[in-house]
Amino acid sequence: MKKFFVVSIMLLASFTFVKAQQFQQMSAEERAKVQTERMEKLLTLTADQKTKIQAIDLELSKEMTSRMQNNQGDREAMRTAMQDVEKKRDEKYKAALTAEQFKKYLEDKEQRQRDRGPR
Repeated sequence: MKKFFVVSIMLLASFTFVKAQQFQQMSAEERAKVQTERMEKLLTLTADQKTKIQAIDLELSKEMTSRMQNNQGDREAMRTAMQDVEKKRDEKYKAALTAEQFKKYLEDKEQRQRDRGPR
């Protein structure tokens, strides 16, 4: 049973790593589409909100791609760029979502961070 548990954890970790790599290799447009679809399912967006969220996701995906390319090799600069973009995303989402939707978004974001574990 212990071996099964260890193998299961290893497979889950491998799958998560592969998915993360695939996401990073997507174009900014593809990443924005995936993010928007995720938000639409999570928050039950209206058509107007979906349009706004899609524009936000595309803008910030392009910005993230550009900043990552400019900071390749500098982990601290890349981490700072990611934090800056996430802060912008939160601000823009807050303006586009209802208070209840934004709260649900933040709760989901915190849960995903917990699931990733300490950095």
